[in-house]
Amino acid sequence: MAKKHKAWLHVGMPGAGDVIEPALAHHHAAIVELGVASLAHSPAESFRAAVELTRTHQDWGLKRGDVEGQWVRLVRRAERARADLVFSQTMLAGASQEQIALLLDALAGFQVHVVVTTGLDDEAATLRGWAAAVRKPERLHVVETDGRAPADVWKAFGRLVGFGTSSLSLEVVPAATPSLPSLPDALREVERLARRNASLEVRLEELDRKRRKLKRRLAA
Repeated sequence: MAKKHKAWLHVGMPGAGDVIEPALAHHHAAIVELGVASLAHSPAESFRAAVELTRTHQDWGLKRGDVEGQWVRLVRRAERARADLVFSQTMLAGASQEQIALLLDALAGFQVHVVVTTGLDDEAATLRGWAAAVRKPERLHVVETDGRAPADVWKAFGRLVGFGTSSLSLEVVPAATPSLPSLPDALREVERLARRNASLEVRLEELDRKRRKLKRRLAA
């Protein structure tokens, strides 16, 4: 029987671990060369998937159709690499058991590992919720971030998943290095702005799609 590939899910907490999501998206092409496929190729993709899974599209001013099917599409695309998968989205920290089950359903062919980075909030509830989902304690991992620079958190995450980060600099990653990472208020503001930007990007993509469709109709 063929050995299952692993699926690594970084689900939070918000804080120093926020660098992981944009870094995975920015370096997705390089990471797959290292044997791991990033599900999201942009923060907007991971945001859209998290919004779908947590069913919060209305909270972000989106329609259900803007996000429906996003998670499965990301998984199916990444499966083509025939490698371990990796995904990061701190919005999943507070996912319910029903939402977690929906997420895991698309990963039925993978051995799922969950990574929680310590952050601004108490991670106890998140650990309990995801521990029940992965079932085996050795598949639930905690990366301590207290007092660590973003680059150190990124390196620790890469080591855990199985790829080196020496060639995957954070300096070229948009929004990966907030200027005041040690201040809770600054981190919350960075997270809020990142989510808002991702929501706007999704809406702009939808408007562009409609514009192209209208242009084709007028040219017919």
